[in-house]
Amino acid sequence: MKLVKHPGPVRATRCDLVPCAGHEIEVTLAADIPLMQSVEQALSPLGIDGAWLECADAPVSTLSYVGPVIDSGQERAAWYSATRQFEQGRIERIGMMVGQHEGAFFLHGHGLWGPTEGPLLAGHILAGETRLSKPVTAKGLAIDGAMFDRRPDAETKFDLFHAVETTPSQGDLAALRLMPNQDVTTAIDNACMSLGWDSAQVYGLGSLNGVTLEGGAGLSPQPTEFLIEKAAAGTSALPPEIIIVGLEGTPIQKGRLVRGENAVLITAELILRRTQH
Repeated sequence: MKLVKHPGPVRATRCDLVPCAGHEIEVTLAADIPLMQSVEQALSPLGIDGAWLECADAPVSTLSYVGPVIDSGQERAAWYSATRQFEQGRIERIGMMVGQHEGAFFLHGHGLWGPTEGPLLAGHILAGETRLSKPVTAKGLAIDGAMFDRRPDAETKFDLFHAVETTPSQGDLAALRLMPNQDVTTAIDNACMSLGWDSAQVYGLGSLNGVTLEGGAGLSPQPTEFLIEKAAAGTSALPPEIIIVGLEGTPIQKGRLVRGENAVLITAELILRRTQH
């Protein structure tokens, strides 16, 4: 597991972990307006500060996204590519962590998508520049008592979601942000144990420094973006199954992480949902 040096000070505590309550939600995302606006319209009537949303097989009239690149200025451990865009296509799968930025809804989304006549692509969606061509159902979890708030991060020099408490709350959910240079599987299991839970389902996304997957697949150390397909935490849990993309020209990969071999690069933003009492 190769670690990365970031430009800022390293905080001793390597995660934000906020117990909270919440519930399942199902909302309709409107077409023909920016995706960020669609999400805001869907969530605002619910009176919540944030949520995890997933949707699949979503037609788009235009989609903009970026991929991970090496920072040309060498100030940060990674950066974003120039904007990539296509018209008339489909989102195969997307996961979106919805939080707040300066008091307004903001989302961080990773997924798989592509033009109608073209290859499958992956990366970090630009929700303000993407429009659905038909209304789409999104399902997920609303969180109550915690939220992801976008703020400057001293260590990485990125603006990142930080998991923060909004009101004291006890329930079967927890908001978790992982900081760089720790194995993502081990860190998730440790968070579950620190909550006193036997096991939990895990939802979320983030970045790794390359990846090592079971069966020998992987990417050499490099900036990546990942989305969890299926994950659990706990003493007997298997490592997460993810979708991951690296530098342009590298293949999109899917598989199960090898425990102890996959360091968080910039961040991982996760929601844990308790499954056993």
